[in-house]
Amino acid sequence: MPSKAFFKTDRQDVWKHFGKDEESVNAEVNIIKKWLKTQKHFPETPTDVMIQYILTICHFSIERTKQCLEMYYAIRTVMPQYFKQTNPTSYHMTETNNLFIMCPLPTLTKNLERVFFVKFNKRNSARFKLNKVIASAFIIPPEVRMFEDLSVNDKIVMDFKNIKLLYIPKFKPDHFRKVGFLVEELWNNQLKEIHCVNVPKYAEKLIYFCRTFLNKELREKIFVHKSLEDLYKVVPREILPKDYGGEEEDLKDINSKWLNKLKEYRQRYEKLEHMKINNSLKTPYGLNCDIFGYYGNYMKTETH
Repeated sequence: MPSKAFFKTDRQDVWKHFGKDEESVNAEVNIIKKWLKTQKHFPETPTDVMIQYILTICHFSIERTKQCLEMYYAIRTVMPQYFKQTNPTSYHMTETNNLFIMCPLPTLTKNLERVFFVKFNKRNSARFKLNKVIASAFIIPPEVRMFEDLSVNDKIVMDFKNIKLLYIPKFKPDHFRKVGFLVEELWNNQLKEIHCVNVPKYAEKLIYFCRTFLNKELREKIFVHKSLEDLYKVVPREILPKDYGGEEEDLKDINSKWLNKLKEYRQRYEKLEHMKINNSLKTPYGLNCDIFGYYGNYMKTETH
């Protein structure tokens, strides 16, 4: 599927961090593959590379990997709003791609972390769709990363400089809870930290508002920086874009390459648009034997 590499990563180094090598990883892949043969309700059989990715973000917990694979397919029914007209290669996402940049940076940190960059562009639009923004951040990238990337953890850098006041009312408590569910349950808390820069006063209130609807663990991952110099203390300067004092290409050029990379996966995204689990064939299993009930309980959980 991939042609030109976007990510600079080393699978062996990442696995070594968890005390694994290719042989031991493949042994665990085979355990999952044996289990998958009993999961008749899955809409497809995940490839070995997909299983390797999920195993890694689950820190090689077999049971957690099973749960995340279940969630990966069930989430399309549980949260359909993030899968409706969010194919990144379709015209439906053109406006979202024009309004903001959401792309990974090519180089890992020395701690084998993948950094994602989010920046609001200067364009002002009443057609800002938060569901599409959330999809761009938490649903779309992993479809490429499963096949081409691996990291120990992820970090997000968010530049709030151009965020518009008219966007603020679109952020509702329900959205923050759903993002929490995606981060914690679908992607197993792979997200280590969120670092906010160039934050105007009105956006600081939004960040505070956001925190109140996240659980304590996720709340404590959000940091606001007063300067880029402060950011450099937690995100290596050299891996940042040139326009942020780093050594990589300008952010717009990195983002352009990322959008082109997404186009290489057009067929995958088109397939995912119609992919759902078949609950009539489902055999009860562990945490997610009732995925809808589990999701409902999560959304009701007290976060303060």
